[in-house]
Parts: sequence; structure tokens; C-alpha cells
Amino acid sequence: MVNVVRVLEEAGQTLVLRDLGTHHELLLGQTPILSSKALETERAFGALAGTARDDRSPRTILIGGLGFGATLAAALAAVGPETRVIVVEKLRAVAEIVRGELSHVAPGVLDDPRVELVHADVAEEIGRRSNLDAILLDVDNGPGWASFRTNARLYTQAGLRLAWDALRPGGAYAVWSGYPADAFLAELRKSGFAPSIVPLHERGVVRARAYVGRRPG
Repeated sequence: MVNVVRVLEEAGQTLVLRDLGTHHELLLGQTPILSSKALETERAFGALAGTARDDRSPRTILIGGLGFGATLAAALAAVGPETRVIVVEKLRAVAEIVRGELSHVAPGVLDDPRVELVHADVAEEIGRRSNLDAILLDVDNGPGWASFRTNARLYTQAGLRLAWDALRPGGAYAVWSGYPADAFLAELRKSGFAPSIVPLHERGVVRARAYVGRRPG
């Protein structure tokens, strides 16, 4: 049974939060853009923030996409008290849901003093940043499936150059993908990143992947 939990309006668009019994979905129009179905993979993805640097010095992490807060919660658990975590989320309605109806998914993450929430386009915000230790992108279903047309540029050579320039030497760029997108490794390599794949498990089964590019130090 599908239960409509909340209907929100933002910038002339309708967002619908639905309870499907086993999980929640957020739809933009008729298109699902967020789901709580694979939170284990998102938590594993967020934990990659803890491997951004080998030393214990303060870090600055940028997370693209708040989602339902699972990626952010895992990142906060993986880093130290002096780490700064910048979360870039285009839709203010998403933050409302994380603080409201789905606050049980990642309790209090937006109230953590390490967190800075920025409502902006992710690519534009990356272009304004420098000296980041990691960029974790969980804004789409993968590099070939963008929730918003403007997100597609994140995975182009121009978008990867923005990420390169925003990262410190040795910094990491990672993209969550709900499907195999191994061709993206060639794009990372072409941009100068050292690419790798990290499998992300849900109940012991690989359900997603992190495509990671390390900027040489």
C-alpha cells in the first residue's frame, strides 16, 4: 500500500513523499529522486570520508546531495571533531524532510556543529571551493543518470576539472552509482585521477558502487 506522507512545492515543482511500507520515496513530478531502500550502501559511501587523508589533521569534506541524511551521518561518524563537512543540496524541501518526517533515518545530522548546509547547484558550489580533502557525490543514480539536467555536467571532463581544482593534492572524488558504470573510470583517468571502484553492499550483496578518483599527491 502506498501512502502519501507529504506534498511540497518548490520553485514551481511538486515533490511528493510516499511511504511504500518497506521504504520511503521522494518524487519530483512523476520521477523518484530519493529512496530509503538502499541506505546501507549510502552509509558505506559516506564512510569513505574517513579515508580522505592518511594523517589526522583537520579535513574539509564536500558532500553533494543530502538525500535522507544517511550519507552525511556515516561521514560524520567516520571523521574527527575538527572536520568540516559542507553539504550541498539544491532542494530546501529535502532538508525539511530530513528534519521532519524522516528525522529517524539520520537523527540530528543537520544540527551537528561540523555541518554547513548550502542550498545551491552542486557543480557551481564545487567551482567556488578549494583545498577540499574529499568530494562525495550522491546527487544522482550514477554518472549516466542525472536527477537534474544540470547535474550531467558533473561527470564531464569540464566537471571533473572543477573537482580536480577544488581538491587538495591527494584528495578524493567519489560518485555513488546504483548500477555498473565502469566506463566512467576512463573519464576519471583522462582527467588525471587515479581511478578505482569500491563495491557498496546492502545485506551482504553488492547493490551499488563508488567510483573513486584520487588526485595524485
